[in-house]
Parts: sequence; structure tokens; C-alpha cells
Amino acid sequence: MASKWKIGVLLLTVVALMSGCLGEKPVLEQLEEGKGKIKVVSYNEESFYSEYGNYFNIKYPDIEFEVVSYQELYANNQDGEPFDYDEEMEKFIEKNKPDVLLLNDKLFEKYAQSGKLYGLDQIISQEKFDLEGYMPGLIDMIRSKGNGTLYGLAPSFYTNVLYYNRDLFKEHNVEPPSNKMSWQEIIDLSKRFTSIGSGDNQVYGYYQPYGDIRSAVNQIVSSSALNLFDTKGEKLLINSDGWKKAIKMATDAVRDKSIGIPSSEQRSMSDDPFFQGKAAMVTEGTWFAQQLRDRPRYDKKVKEINWDIVTAPIDPSSPDESSNVGLSDIYGVAADSPNKRAAWEFVKFINGPEMAKASARSMTGRIPTRKDYFKEIDGRSTEPFYLLKPKLGASSSGFWNSKIPEKFHEGFMPLVNTSLQAVVDNKKTVDEAVAELETKGQQMLNKANEEQKAKSKDKK
Repeated sequence: MASKWKIGVLLLTVVALMSGCLGEKPVLEQLEEGKGKIKVVSYNEESFYSEYGNYFNIKYPDIEFEVVSYQELYANNQDGEPFDYDEEMEKFIEKNKPDVLLLNDKLFEKYAQSGKLYGLDQIISQEKFDLEGYMPGLIDMIRSKGNGTLYGLAPSFYTNVLYYNRDLFKEHNVEPPSNKMSWQEIIDLSKRFTSIGSGDNQVYGYYQPYGDIRSAVNQIVSSSALNLFDTKGEKLLINSDGWKKAIKMATDAVRDKSIGIPSSEQRSMSDDPFFQGKAAMVTEGTWFAQQLRDRPRYDKKVKEINWDIVTAPIDPSSPDESSNVGLSDIYGVAADSPNKRAAWEFVKFINGPEMAKASARSMTGRIPTRKDYFKEIDGRSTEPFYLLKPKLGASSSGFWNSKIPEKFHEGFMPLVNTSLQAVVDNKKTVDEAVAELETKGQQMLNKANEEQKAKSKDKK
């Protein structure tokens, strides 16, 4: 009896070991002989192969691509009339039915929540695909767009950091900026430079190389994730303490030149005070580092700057987060794709360590989401790019919201510029300007929404 029991235990052990060796049934069927076919969406075929396709085919030579170019969206609109890009892209996707979808932030959220994308959690778990190597908070950001399910992955993201001129701070005995400073702290630091020089030799503490007063306000409200509209896009929220505080901070700073904004003569990069060694701080992305390195080689008007970086200004109420982290390209697998395994292999590859290592060598403005492969730029640590987690739900902060009719923005933004300039010139108080913007802006918003609804009815 005892021997039969031992034999039984032995057989169960063998079965268990065999199950472990064979593994669980794959979530997606394996490719037959490594062969497959994928239809992908890209800007054009040439750029797709140079960025991803050629690398992928080295590892998977028997997987074929069919590249459909969304250039035709623009080719079909040669009359130059405004068109709804997202709406046209949806039509394009429906017509071509790609296996791998390349989506912007807004479309990804819509597709993820409408069942058009394949959920990746099971296959990621089964294949133990590493998500720990991603920038902290980024996977949570993508999950939040799919109501907790992961429907896509992004090989890169973009954000800004604060560049500063080491030599200017040293020369004028000013303590340089540090990570996680607020806008008020940056403005206070900038004021240490406002009395240095005048006219063409004016030295700016903080310089905004493009835009106007509205852009200065927008930077501050965006860092605090302040929304201009309610969730339905029906009501303006500008008459609030947060917006008033941001407007006062920005207009005061522009008036006393602790935020410098470009004149009409300073629109070229050569005339940018930072490149001339006349601005101590500026907020930009990774592409700016490449310009700082390369431009002095061929532009004699540009100085070689001894620079470094820290995090962009933060909201003191959430100092470990940033509302300026964005995703331009999110890759997902179509829920109705007949080639899910091949499509997943591609999405997995371009989001894996091999591609992160390759993309870390270029500075196009996009930053690898895998933080272990992009450690420095010309000897400067890239930690400030990865130090702040994305602030969830902050994609629609500031003056602009893609869900609001374009007609509203066309009318409201000039009014904002006029009102803010009046505050800078001490012709209006902040309260007066905000009250005017709320009243007139709400009228514009109501009208734009009504026209949009009527237009939608006509299409049906």
C-alpha cells in the first residue's frame, strides 16, 4: 500500500514538473516558423523603416510589413481648409484596418475605452515583459486612459527641463537653480539678474524664447494642471483663485522683466538671449541641448554656453509630479487584428531595451521611456527628465483643450492677449481682466458649442 502511495506521489511530481517545463498555454499562438505579416500605420514608409522596421527585421527577418502612410490625410486636404485631424484619422484607420495602431494621446484614450484595442496585461504577465524599467508613473498614465487596463505602450515621451547658464550664475554670485523649484522660486531667482545691463545688453534671469504674455501664463497654469473648462467643456473656469494667482504672477513678472519675452527682433535663434549668454534660465526639451552643442559650430552670432539642467518648475502642492509629461506616439494592437501575435512582437520590440538603447543616441526631442539607457547629454545627467512622475489627468490643462471647438480658440485667444497686456500696462486689475474674460469668453464658448452641435447634426 505504501509503495503504491509513493508511486502516486512520484507520478504527480513528474506531471507537475512536466507542466512547469511545458509552461502554460500561450495567450497568443506562436508564429509558425517565425513568419508573419503586419499592417502598420506610419507617416511614410521610408521613415518607418529607418526608425523601426529595419531594426525589427534584423531580429525577425521573416515578418513582412505593409506600411500605410497617413500622409494621404494631408494629400486629401490640399485646398488648405481646416479639418479635424482626429476625425480624419479615425476614418483612415477604419478604411485600412492596420494590425498595429499608432495613436496620439487623445485618440488612444478613445480607442482604449471603446474596445478597439487588444488588452496587453495577460501577454505582458505571461512573457514577463519588463515594465519596471519605465519612467516612474508612465505606465500608470497609459493605464489611466484605458480605465486601468494597459492597451498600449509608448517608446518615448516628451517633457521640458530648466536649462541654466552656469557661468552667469557664478559671475554674479547667484546660487544656481535646483530640482523641484516652484515658479515663484524661479521668478524670485530671476529677479537677481534684472538690474544687470540694459537695452541690447540686458541680462535676463528667466527668458521665454517664444510666445507672449499668454504663453507665460500658460506655463504657470499648466504646471499646476489648472483647467480652463469644466469636464463637459461647457463652462469657463478662469474666474478662480488659481487662475488669478497665475495671471498675477506672470503679468507682474513680465512687467518687471523677471520673465523676459521676445521682441519682434528676437524671433530667430541667433538673437535668442540664452544663446548670446544674456539669459540665465530657459525652459526647453532635449532638442535644445543639441542646439547648444551644434549651433556655435556654424553660427558665429551664437556663443558656446556652459550649461546644465534641473527639473522644470513644479506645483508646490505636488512637488514630485509634472503636468508637462506628454506622449505623442502610443502603439497598440487592434482588437480585431487577425495577426495579433506578429503585431505584439512588433509593439514589444519597439518598446524593449534594444530600441531604447538605439534611440538614446539621438536628441530629437523625444526621450526614451526606459530610463536606464539615457543617462547623460554631453556629460550632463539626464535625471531631471525622469525625476518627476506624470500628473494623471493633466493633459488638458492650460488655455488649450483639443475637445473644445477651434472656433472658440480663434476668438478667445486674441481677447486673452489684449486683457493680459492691459494688466501688464496697469490699465486693468487682474480681477477686472478675469471678469471680462469670463463674461465674453463664456458667450464665445456657448456659441462655438452650438455651432459644433449643429454641424454634427448636419453630418448625420
